[in-house]
Order: sequence, then structure tokens, then C-alpha cells
Amino acid sequence: MGLRFQPRTLLTLFFFILFAYVVYAAWDMPREAKLYPWVVGLIALALLGYQLVREIMPSEEANSRETGVDMDFTDDEATREGKRRALELFGWLYGFALVLWLLGFYISIPLMVFAYMLRHKESLVLTISLPAGTGLVTWIVFGHFLHLPFPPGIILEALGFD
Repeated sequence: MGLRFQPRTLLTLFFFILFAYVVYAAWDMPREAKLYPWVVGLIALALLGYQLVREIMPSEEANSRETGVDMDFTDDEATREGKRRALELFGWLYGFALVLWLLGFYISIPLMVFAYMLRHKESLVLTISLPAGTGLVTWIVFGHFLHLPFPPGIILEALGFD
């Protein structure tokens, strides 16, 4: 009953080291500045540490259902519709990252919630109230209480709204 290493263990170890560096790099920052990297970094370290232990330590349950691939696809995911839904999901993720970079956090978060509500044809009340609520909570918690200096986005910087 020895340890087992899989190719994905290297990726998990890489992210563990990356988040350990994030926590270490924020060590000498002022309290308000290190709050965000510490919260995200410590949560990520705990989850990645748990994942590393699961990947390295053998278990009887994992050995009994081992298939030889990193993940199994269901019949639904292998269809054309499943592939379309996966591409749409990645489109949302990369689109959100792009909008964050272009417009900054305070505009992007409510804008993406609004777009998501429109895409999934939610009621008018939800389509308006959820983006307004997330924008307000984001601004109050991160901007007002925590004073986190989120960058404004390159378009707003170019227009002089930084």
C-alpha cells in the first residue's frame, strides 16, 4: 500500500505552491491589502492540500472505480448538445475574465450577472434585482468596508476614470 502519483498530481502541487507563494508574498503588506490574498490563498491551500492527500494516498474505494482516465464523461456530455454546453460554459468564464480586464470589477460583476439572467430568460424582477444587488454588495463590501483597490479596467483608465 504505497503512495501513488498521477500526472494531475503535478498540477495540484503546482497550484498548491502558487497559492503558498501568494500567501507568503502578502505577508508584509498592510492589513487591508493582504486580506484578500490571504482569504483566497488560505482557502485554496486548505482545499488543494486535501486534494493532494486524496491523490497521493491510495484508498480502496478509488482503486475499485479507477478507469484509467482523469475524468469520465457521461452519455449526455458526449453528445453534440453536451459539447455545446461545455463550450458555452468556457465562453462565460473567458468572457467574464475579458470583461473584468476591460471594465474592472465594479462594472463587470453586475454586468455579467445581468447578461447571465438575460441568457437564461429569468423574470424581469430577477433580471434587474440580482445584478443591482450584487453590484451594491460588491461595492459596499469590497470598496467601502475593505477598501480594496480593484483596478478600474483598461477602457476606464483610457477614458480617465481611474
